[in-house]
Amino acid sequence: MKEKPVQPAPAERDATETWWVQAKGAAYGPYTRAQLERFVGEGRVRAATLISTRRDGGWREARGAPELAGLFAAPAPAPAAGFAPGKVGEPANLFVFTEIHYGAWMQFMAALEAMGRIAELAPGFWILRTRLSSGAVRNALSQTLASGDRFVVVDATRDRLAWFNMGPGPEVAIREVWNGDLDQRG
Repeated sequence: MKEKPVQPAPAERDATETWWVQAKGAAYGPYTRAQLERFVGEGRVRAATLISTRRDGGWREARGAPELAGLFAAPAPAPAAGFAPGKVGEPANLFVFTEIHYGAWMQFMAALEAMGRIAELAPGFWILRTRLSSGAVRNALSQTLASGDRFVVVDATRDRLAWFNMGPGPEVAIREVWNGDLDQRG
């Protein structure tokens, strides 16, 4: 009699599973399921984002991965009378901090100016009044930059944070401080 392979329990599978994310044709990863869940919460991975358990193929939209079922629940319908206080769609104040090295200023500024009212506070530092979320701003601005450029978007109205190309060390530090206990000292 041929033995069937034993499938790991979901908790064991989640601990060993790794995922790759495709952006602009490049594969990024490997990431754990917990990291993917954070990326979904931050808006960095969306239902249409291409993902795989292999770096070199097997790409599919994240919403189509049964292993990730539940991460992309249908959004709740918008209130009939408009947007709830503090929700995306209402005007918000965002701070944008940039470090651009590769000459993409013209495209970056055109994208930033198209998002709402801006004022430059210092070189590479703007305040933006917009109806867009910090994630939407990050996604649009990141399309204008090169791999060595980076930025952070702080939504002062909605208490949200988004960033692009900060690198693994700063990304870990951002998450630990932004979501950490006030009493923790490093």
